[in-house]
Amino acid sequence: MYFCYVDDSGADRGRTLTGLLVPEEGWSDLLHHWLEGRRKLEQTWGVLKNTELHAVDLVKGRGRPCATEEQNNSFGRQARIAAHDLMIRHLARCESVRVLTVAGGTAQIATVYRSFVDRLEAWAFEHDTRVMIMFDGQSGPDEAETMGQEAAREAWKQAIRGAKPYRDTHRSLPLASRRVLEDPIMQDSRYSQFIQAADLVGYAAFHHLMFARPEVWPKLTPMGHMSKAYRRLTGHWLTGHGTDGIVWVDS
Repeated sequence: MYFCYVDDSGADRGRTLTGLLVPEEGWSDLLHHWLEGRRKLEQTWGVLKNTELHAVDLVKGRGRPCATEEQNNSFGRQARIAAHDLMIRHLARCESVRVLTVAGGTAQIATVYRSFVDRLEAWAFEHDTRVMIMFDGQSGPDEAETMGQEAAREAWKQAIRGAKPYRDTHRSLPLASRRVLEDPIMQDSRYSQFIQAADLVGYAAFHHLMFARPEVWPKLTPMGHMSKAYRRLTGHWLTGHGTDGIVWVDS
């Protein structure tokens, strides 16, 4: 069985979903390489190990992720790009991890998600395996115990409603033959290292795709550094699924 950690990227009328697929027996190996990268981030630039890595903030210079103000002031554009690349290189050291990106010309992530699940279903059938999806999103209120009963109940309702389009996609799969199991498990990226990993890969895949489809994002300029980072994972792209590990679907 595989775990698939999924996050979205893109902008305007073009959205992407990137999944990191890891077999159950490779999960510890992937975590080992990722945490080794986090340790190097802290040793080199002072980026705290428990600080959320969000690709847009990291690469575009937002936030103060380092332990001291001196380190934050030194953590400029080139250092941030190097930090992103370092983490991608550490992911690539896990031999069993696989990458799938599905993209479409739509602002609706749920539309792309249906195609993403269809691709996973086909791949899992081909490899006689099964997949559980962990998707970036709120599973419920962070501090339910400190909220009033009514506020907590409403927060839970909102989280459940927000997951409905993705839950419906899973429940529409044929029960007798489906390979993507259970409902999607919503995980807040702040507390999931592998959702953060999917975010870093997804942001790189988005820039790589912009070079191929500039007409979809005419107002945006792709970054060559991000495309290069994505190509470090060439050996991990799902073969037979799209070009450069990216499937474009007509919405």
